[in-house]
Amino acid sequence: MSTRTKWWINGAIGAFLFGSGLALAIEAGHWKHQQVDWPQWVFGGTAGIGSALSGVVLLVRAGILRAKMKKEEEPQ
Repeated sequence: MSTRTKWWINGAIGAFLFGSGLALAIEAGHWKHQQVDWPQWVFGGTAGIGSALSGVVLLVRAGILRAKMKKEEEPQ
């Protein structure tokens, strides 16, 4: 698999996980104040934070791959 393909995959999945994880974590905060059963908002918030952090890791990896691609494109 090429570096460019890895960059696209990491960036796309990272952005998706970060956005959806952040939304889920915020929604879990709303559930807490709406008196929803505690397991739903606790596990939902935990899953949201985990997804958001996984997304950040993949976005950082995409940045590293982008730097690697730029370095490979430089004339020697």
